[in-house]
Amino acid sequence: MRRKAGHGLVRNELRLLLTAVDMRNAGGDRFHGYDLARHLARAEDTKKVMSQPTLYRALRRLEERGALTSEWESLDSAAAAGREGRPRRYYFLTTAGADLAASELRAQELSWASGRLVPNTS
Repeated sequence: MRRKAGHGLVRNELRLLLTAVDMRNAGGDRFHGYDLARHLARAEDTKKVMSQPTLYRALRRLEERGALTSEWESLDSAAAAGREGRPRRYYFLTTAGADLAASELRAQELSWASGRLVPNTS
């Protein structure tokens, strides 16, 4: 989906940002990309997880907007968690990101209900 000049978030960015808000509200302070995609798939009651290219492009754009920040896990902390291989990149929702999610919902006249974007009826 292409972004029109002067417009806000595209649908996948908004869905991921709202999922990050949900995860933070549930007590998570950090999450890796695949965690977000799985959480979104469960919320939407589907087995289909967002493709990696789509997921990570959207996360990069959200980070560029200041809605998320990220940091790489150290090799030591990955080993301490019992994981071998590549460290994970963890994302954190910013205050600006939570504000952006709320303003985008208002601007697009949508609500976030049970993991779905739905048109406002009022």
